[in-house]
Parts: sequence; structure tokens; C-alpha cells
Amino acid sequence: MSEPFAPCAGGVRMTLAPWEVELLSLVPTLLDSVGRFDPDPAAERLALRAYPLDDEADAEFCRLLESELQHGRAADRSAFALTVEGGVEGVVLSTAEAEAWLRVLTEARLVQSARAELPGGAERESDQALFDYLSWLQGSLVEILDEVLP
Repeated sequence: MSEPFAPCAGGVRMTLAPWEVELLSLVPTLLDSVGRFDPDPAAERLALRAYPLDDEADAEFCRLLESELQHGRAADRSAFALTVEGGVEGVVLSTAEAEAWLRVLTEARLVQSARAELPGGAERESDQALFDYLSWLQGSLVEILDEVLP
């Protein structure tokens, strides 16, 4: 598998194989499904718990910041969805778009790992393969951003 990211003028050049674009195009749908069925371990995994030992303080924190957090996640997912399709031809991600990619990949990994956990600690090979791919992709992007960002 070739490296999907490279530093370039203006940010990070992303080039993906067609199968990668097809797979990554499903990530926004995966993330949009969080909390739509009960129980959803992914919803719990993504829940913001700033004060896990103080329910009152935690509720106040969520009241103050939940809307901003949701807005930020929606913006990140939009940037991700708009840029993933250009991956086959190659697209230049601004540093802001690349950082949005990191946040979306983090969410996708958290959702995937939360939902993949089966009773007894067993996991399906396909779940592990997807998690490993998302982790590799995220790590590749972190390495390039380390070179690109001041």
C-alpha cells in the first residue's frame, strides 16, 4: 500500500486507491448512526464526560458546550466528506482540512472499536482490519502534519 499523504505547498497532498475512497466514503454514515439505536456502545464512547465523578458539574459542562461540540463535529465531517472523493485523483488538504480528517478518523476508530467489542472479548477479523486500517491512516497523517505544521 502506498503512502496516502505527502507534504506539499498549501498543506497535505492526499492520494487514495479507489477502494480506500469507497471505504472512507462510508465513514460519515457510520458516524451519523451513533446513538440511533439502543444500546449503542459508540454513543457512550463519544459522550463527553468532563466530570465523571460529579453528575451535576458534568451536566452543566454538557449544557454549555454540547452544541459547540456537535457543530464542530458536523463541520469536520463535512470537510471530510467533501475531500474524500477527490482522493483518487489526488487532492490538496489545507492544514485545517487535514486536522478535521484527524478528528473524523479518531471518531471513526472510537465508534468502530466500541461496536466491535463482542461478548468474551472476541472480535471479528473484519472489524479488526478496519480498525487497523483507520489507525494506520491516522498515523500516516499525523506524521505528515508533524512535518507541515510549524
